[in-house]
Amino acid sequence: MNIASPIESARKKLHEVITRELALRIIQADRRSEQVSFPNERNLSAELGVSRTVVREAMKVLVDKGLVEMSPKAGTRSRPRSAWKLLDPDILIWQAELAPDARFLLDLCEVRLAIEPTAAGFAAVRASREELDEIARRLMKRAALPEDAPLETIVDLDLQFFNAVIAASHNPLLVNLSAVVVVPFRTTLLYIFHSARAIALALKSQQDLFRALHRKDPVAASKAAERAVGVAMLAVEERIEGQQKQRRPKQQESGSVIADRH
Repeated sequence: MNIASPIESARKKLHEVITRELALRIIQADRRSEQVSFPNERNLSAELGVSRTVVREAMKVLVDKGLVEMSPKAGTRSRPRSAWKLLDPDILIWQAELAPDARFLLDLCEVRLAIEPTAAGFAAVRASREELDEIARRLMKRAALPEDAPLETIVDLDLQFFNAVIAASHNPLLVNLSAVVVVPFRTTLLYIFHSARAIALALKSQQDLFRALHRKDPVAASKAAERAVGVAMLAVEERIEGQQKQRRPKQQESGSVIADRH
């Protein structure tokens, strides 16, 4: 059995920190439609205060994930989002860490829309009695929450319910795909679910889905799961619209100040 030394463990952790820091730079620049040109390895290691070995390891990871390209002539530069391995768990988490981007939020909801209705339809015909009982327990736990329950608790129970439904599909590919996006999707729900109406609609869609599963009705189960994701997509759009309305007065105020000066 190989056990990493404390020095090796510390270097690995530092390498992960630097990889994340560089990735966040790339993602932020991409959202501004900009490209990052990195200095050479020596200068970048001096800027970050780490060894060239750590920088080299971090860049290798970013190249593998499609975020960076390295050329003897052009140097080291970021790549556009279309070249990224968008389902890579680290890339999903890094995007979710930043101030949520509308495009990313909607893309993530659409991925869930591709997974959950299909999984729900399969679960309606494949779920065992024990799996239905487990789904019911998770739904009852969610329904029992008071209205003023912490949002984190509500979101976690929502995801536990859907994870149980997806597991009951008995399709390992759907289970794995869901596992890849569950962490960034949790971040998305925490960001968008600031309306009592959206939270209530999410619970109702879960109740409708469970009734369809209990009846072994795959069509109704798929439609209920579609509505559940639709609630999240509607919340994204409402959140984006709310942000735009908040920015407009500031822009108008800024414009009036400029006008007054002239």
